[in-house]
Amino acid sequence: MTHTKKADDLAAALLAAADTAAAQKENEGTKAKELLKDPAVIKAAGIDPEKTPCKVNLIDNVQFKSSGTMGDYLKMEWMASVTNPSQFVPIGTFRPGDNKGEIGAATHKIGDKNYILILVTYTPTTTPANPL
Repeated sequence: MTHTKKADDLAAALLAAADTAAAQKENEGTKAKELLKDPAVIKAAGIDPEKTPCKVNLIDNVQFKSSGTMGDYLKMEWMASVTNPSQFVPIGTFRPGDNKGEIGAATHKIGDKNYILILVTYTPTTTPANPL
């Protein structure tokens, strides 16, 4: 897994598209996590789920006020929970196999709330993973 600008840019585009959608009357009251799964939002972000499948996790942008050992512990515990694979929602059919994984993140406001989006993706290849 490698951190890439491509994955950062996809995360930022998806957050911006969700924010635009949240401002529309028909999406009033729709939760931000639901907007991220909306095909119109995904398309507006420039993501093609077949060419660039990904998984995303939308997280409240928290600010830790604790310091020292307890503060470090809370930060590590939080990071472990938000990077748990069960927390990620797929966009497209996510089967990375032997493909090189990419990870990125972005922060943005959706409505009046600040979020962090972690995005994991890969570029599917047409070459078999284990050619004979």
